[in-house]
Amino acid sequence: MSAGRDHSCGLANDESIHCWGDNGEGESEPPQGHFSAVTSGRSYSCGLNTDGTVSCWGRNLVIAAPVDAQHFVSPDQADLNACRPPGTTGTTAGFPLPHDAVPALGTIKAAVLFIDFPDASAAHSTEQEADLGLPRMKEYLETVSYRQFKPQFVLLHGWLRAEHNFAHYLEPSGLGNERVSHEIVEEAVRLADPEFDFTDVDSVMVVMPSTHFHGGTAGGRVPTDEGTVWNISWINNFPSDEPGDPNRWGLIGAHELVHNLGLADLYPYDANRHKPPYPPAGIWVETEFGLMGLDAYFHTPEDDRRLRYRVVFPNGQRQINYTQRLEAAEMLAWSRWQLGWLKPDQIHCVTQLETETTITISPVASPGNEGAMIAIPVSETEVIVIESRRRVGYDAGREHQWPDGATTTFPGLPDEGILVYTVDASIESSQLPLKVAGDPGNGHLDRDPILKEGESVTVGDYHIILSFSAYLTDTVTITRIDGP
Repeated sequence: MSAGRDHSCGLANDESIHCWGDNGEGESEPPQGHFSAVTSGRSYSCGLNTDGTVSCWGRNLVIAAPVDAQHFVSPDQADLNACRPPGTTGTTAGFPLPHDAVPALGTIKAAVLFIDFPDASAAHSTEQEADLGLPRMKEYLETVSYRQFKPQFVLLHGWLRAEHNFAHYLEPSGLGNERVSHEIVEEAVRLADPEFDFTDVDSVMVVMPSTHFHGGTAGGRVPTDEGTVWNISWINNFPSDEPGDPNRWGLIGAHELVHNLGLADLYPYDANRHKPPYPPAGIWVETEFGLMGLDAYFHTPEDDRRLRYRVVFPNGQRQINYTQRLEAAEMLAWSRWQLGWLKPDQIHCVTQLETETTITISPVASPGNEGAMIAIPVSETEVIVIESRRRVGYDAGREHQWPDGATTTFPGLPDEGILVYTVDASIESSQLPLKVAGDPGNGHLDRDPILKEGESVTVGDYHIILSFSAYLTDTVTITRIDGP
């Protein structure tokens, strides 16, 4: 907060500024935007925008921002713009996000419609279907945004019935199979429009019965009686081989909604690019990081203790099994920075490194005073990213319950330590704009992706070592091999 003579202004958690008191010169009418600081004078106020520029408002004689303060850089911090490469059009791995994307800060309004088909009808209620996804979506997105993003779901309950059998709506997916197309969204909105008000809706989500379908897709727009909604997704749109029990789809729904916020797919649509060879001994373990699909494979024995999970049956009996897939679901630090959920003082942008530097960071699940991410720009579009991962939050593992009541927690991380990956913002969605360090392009690593204390990796001209690991901090030493 900052108190002027007859008015005051405060900076809110969503990075907006609110002012109150005297408004004779417009000093209590701040502009919209995202700010990191505010100061108030006698009859004017100024705010520091998160992009480093200055905005002022109030008395006409002083509202113009000073021309020599158009970009602020702390004396002990590198210019963060050096670590913000420009991205491609549409969903992107760079900056800025598309101008028509759903805002990633504050509360957004998402309409949720439910539709089934004459030959794939739902035997359960839309209330039950909603409970399979929406609470998990809301919990996940609010948690990984550090409570800065709050989706508000407005539901139209009751199954809408599509005019045709589901095969009528199928189209090639680009993944080697078929999916229900965008046409179903337009049909669902047309059926809902007489009784649903789409005013002020930021996103439309259409959900099909999870007893017959799975997966999801996002992108495009849909006309409504109240105007066009520019961001849509449709959930459970890949036909299942056989009908079954309703399935949980919370993280799938979160993935598709985050596409509406502007983020790209990080997994390859061409699965052959990441198809591991048959190992001579042991198994290939797939490890997926974050929500958008950054994954890689490492080779290990079948009985690797890191892959163990215990199944507990309703009668009390227990069974030890081993998984071949690990899901570390905490959102990547890079993705959180793109969305504005990580603040400038939580980013260490390493530029003009002559020889060596040492930086301490905290786990991305709970950033501390040390910051949550290290970025090293290596070209106009490429950045090396280092973040800390611990078995906390959504990296602690995934709880699961089978229809017979048996329960388990599948492991998340293979180890605790730092994750190093590269970003190339010039590469489009699904073409591997992000890769784990050591990935030659096919996803196969010589070791598991997490570096533990004393372990290192070399990426281009930089040697990166986790020199010390404490309870909830990792100290990283970065050495430039060939000098500046």
